[in-house]
Amino acid sequence: MIERWCLRRGNAEQEALLQKELAISPFLARLLVVRGHTTPDLAYAFLNPRLRDGLRSPFLFRDMGKAVERILRAVARREPIGLFGDYDVDGISGTALLYCFLRNLGVEVVVYIPDRMREGYGLNARAIHQLRARGVQVLMTVDCGAANLHEIRLAQSLGIDTIVCDHHQVPPAPLPALATLNPAADSGFPFAGLCGAGIAFYLAWGIRTRLDSESTKSLPHLRQLLDLVSLGTIADLVPLEQENRVLVRHGISTLGQGTRLGLAALKNVTKVEHVTSSAVAFRFAPRLNASGRISSASLAFELLTTDEPKRALELAQNLDETNRKRQALEAAAYKEALALCRNDSSRPARSSLVLASTNWHPGIVGIVAARLSQKFHCPTALIALDPESETGRGSVRGIPGMDCYQALLACSDHLLSFGGHPMAGGFTIAAAQIESFAEAFDLAIRRQLPVAQGPTFWVDAEFDLGRLPTERIAEALAALEPFGPGNPEPIFFTRNVRLRAAQAFGSGHLRLFVESNGRALPATWFQWGEEPLPSPNQTCDILFQLEPAPKHGGVPVKLRLLRLRPARPESE
Repeated sequence: MIERWCLRRGNAEQEALLQKELAISPFLARLLVVRGHTTPDLAYAFLNPRLRDGLRSPFLFRDMGKAVERILRAVARREPIGLFGDYDVDGISGTALLYCFLRNLGVEVVVYIPDRMREGYGLNARAIHQLRARGVQVLMTVDCGAANLHEIRLAQSLGIDTIVCDHHQVPPAPLPALATLNPAADSGFPFAGLCGAGIAFYLAWGIRTRLDSESTKSLPHLRQLLDLVSLGTIADLVPLEQENRVLVRHGISTLGQGTRLGLAALKNVTKVEHVTSSAVAFRFAPRLNASGRISSASLAFELLTTDEPKRALELAQNLDETNRKRQALEAAAYKEALALCRNDSSRPARSSLVLASTNWHPGIVGIVAARLSQKFHCPTALIALDPESETGRGSVRGIPGMDCYQALLACSDHLLSFGGHPMAGGFTIAAAQIESFAEAFDLAIRRQLPVAQGPTFWVDAEFDLGRLPTERIAEALAALEPFGPGNPEPIFFTRNVRLRAAQAFGSGHLRLFVESNGRALPATWFQWGEEPLPSPNQTCDILFQLEPAPKHGGVPVKLRLLRLRPARPESE
């Protein structure tokens, strides 16, 4: 499988115009043009996303009016309102958002976040009965519910009106919910990329809009909820385009202010000095997710909603320790999965990976599946088997060009249950069905991706590290934030460098120096793993990303290596 390094093509005239009209550096102008922001108006709008102009009306959701009306009726009658959130960061942050908003309206809010191990994903009958026993007559789901036809019927039979806030793909049968806010199924809202927390924000906005026209009371500020929106949006890997870019850009700013005690404590524990999308994705989100994966997601929810500084610090430290346990489980599972791949004689003939083991914790198979799909560049399904029940819980992670949900839908005859969206999916399966599922899954992948392709790396710029324009790199990268799907972190290319002073650290990472034309810069190669290093005297070409170095570090930037290859002539 051949990987491709493709240089994005710039335009000198367009870059010069942006430099002049927007008073920006040549480096930033180049990055904007190669990403399609080719005119001053387009580039300015991208660099300055505004809440007022960048968000469409919440009432474009077809059922928003019904949802808002029912919630306001509950507020007026002082009815308890139930929130059922998923146990990942998106579900937890979206649930925390609605909890904080409704509490500020004086509502009694009953929160239920299921246990991943005991209850699994989505609404369940036990939760519905417990919520009803506590007087709940209005129930909102966050980041789940789209596939819970039978459970919503149960809630309906018990006198509970259900409002589904979800972004996952939906089965053909319509839900009997009072209202469904799901951009994946609602053609009324033009942007399908919102996550659960984003939809929760739009619901709060819809309520606030109606209250603005009817009430003279002081109402909660929506801007204060944007930190929670940014958490869910970044962690769930939805495209950072349109509404999501606006919400996350402002949400990171709100998060950085440290007004939410739990996030301020988490920032302190993780030693994050400056909040960026990378800090959210690689420092905050794993710790918040760890609670739902191997402990209790209620701890992460409490962290996001507590108003006690001492408790916030205790929770942040607890989540940090839980994350270390998660990392150990993940490392062991990844090592075993690699061994299974090496011993699987059928793997070269397949377009996908399906692996199962009784040694894996169900909470970490999704992370390991993501690592394997990146390493082998193929769709991957990992299954944690329970020998007592003879069933397994699986997670699917895909590659560009495929739809995980549609792949699982094509294999549904072999599954006990499933759900998901284009980028990821989950399922339960009888152990006896794993081999037939693997064959059906591979067939579904080959139908989606008939031609096997290696990964493609889109390179934003090629330059000589010896003349790297370091003086304004930090400003340029900050201007392009937030990074993620739809707006990936820039990738750069340099020819004929030497790698030296390599030192392994952590779980398969590498620290080293990159030398070019007499200039040496520090570099890190995360997830280096088993990749071979060139000999000390060999020159190579590298792909890398840049990050500003600490001001006291003596060098202006650090490199994160992504790929290397033996040096090639410039004609190639």
